[in-house]
Amino acid sequence: MTINHAAYVLENRKMTFGEAKMPEVGIHDALIKMKYCGVCGSDVHFYEHGEPEFPDVYPFILGHEGAGEVIAVGSAVKNLKVGDRVAIEPGIPCRTCEWCAGGRYNLCPNVVFPSAPREPGILRNYVCHPADLCFKLPDNMSYEEGALIEPLAVAMTAAREAGARIGQSAVILGGGCIGLVTLLALRAMGLSNITVVDLFDIRLNKAKELGAKNVVNAREKDPIAEVIRLHDGLGPDLVFETAGSTVAASQTIRMCKRGGTIMIVGNVTGETKLDLQLMTNKELTIKSNFRYSNIYPTTIDAVASGKIDVKSIISRYYKLSEAPQAFEDCINEKSTMVKAVIKFEDA
Repeated sequence: MTINHAAYVLENRKMTFGEAKMPEVGIHDALIKMKYCGVCGSDVHFYEHGEPEFPDVYPFILGHEGAGEVIAVGSAVKNLKVGDRVAIEPGIPCRTCEWCAGGRYNLCPNVVFPSAPREPGILRNYVCHPADLCFKLPDNMSYEEGALIEPLAVAMTAAREAGARIGQSAVILGGGCIGLVTLLALRAMGLSNITVVDLFDIRLNKAKELGAKNVVNAREKDPIAEVIRLHDGLGPDLVFETAGSTVAASQTIRMCKRGGTIMIVGNVTGETKLDLQLMTNKELTIKSNFRYSNIYPTTIDAVASGKIDVKSIISRYYKLSEAPQAFEDCINEKSTMVKAVIKFEDA
C-alpha cells in the first residue's frame, strides 16, 4: 500500500509527521510524486506565527515551491504523460472571473493556493494538481531547479512589469531569496549596473558573487545617500523593494532617479510613509507585483538555457524528515539562510 507521508504544523513552531490521504486524480489532473520543495518565507511566517484568521486550520501542511515526477494522469490530459518531470505552478485560478478572462489570473479572488489556508501545501510525498499548471522540465534541468522556478517566476514578473531593459541601472532593497533571484533576473535581462542593499554582509557577499556591481550595508551607511552616490549622484532607474520592510519601502522615493520606476515586490506589512510630493516632483512610477502569471515557460527556459543559475541561491538541503529543522534554521539563521530546500527521500 502506498503511504503519503506529510509534514504537519500543529501549532506555532511545532511540526510533526503523519499520513495524508492519497489524492484522487481528476480527469484534468496529474498525480505527482514530489522530489524537491523550496521553503518560502511565507511558509516560515505561518510556521512561526500562525494565521489568526484561521485558528482551526491545524494540522496544516505547508509548501508550494515544488517539482516532481508524474506517475498518473487524468483521462482528459494531453500535455503530460507518466514519467514526465515537472515544475508545479501552485496557484489554481477559477478561470472564469474578469481577472482570469483578462489574463491576469494571479489576481483571481477565488484562487486556490497550496499552503495558503485552507488549502494544504505540497510537503507530502504525493500531490494532485491540474495538468495545465504542471510544466515539463527539459532534460538538462534538475528537480531542485524545477522547485525554484516558483520564486524565480516572482522575480521575472517583477523585472518584466518594471520594464527592465539593457542600459538601465537598478537597486534591490533586500538580499534574501527574492532579492537575489531579482538580481539574477535583471542580470539575465542585460542589466549590469545593479546595487543590492541589505543589513548582513554575508548576504551582500552572495549578491556580489551573483553579479551585483555594488553592495551597501544599511547598518553601516545611509542607504539613500550611498545609493544615489553610486548611481552618478542621480539614483538608479529602477528600485525594487524585496525585503518587505516599511523602512525600505519609505526610502524608495528618495533614492530613485527622476522619471524612474519603483517596484514593490516584498510583503510590506503595516503603514508606510511615502513622500508623495517628492514622487510627483520626480514624476516616478510606483508599481507592485503579486506572484506571477503566464511566465513559467519563460522562467524555465531562462534556467535551461544557462542564463540563470537558480541553484546558486540554495543555502542548505534537508530531508523531509528534517523539515522541522529546516524551518527552525530559517528563523534562527536569517543572516545566512537564503533558501532552504527539502529533498524527498527517494529524489
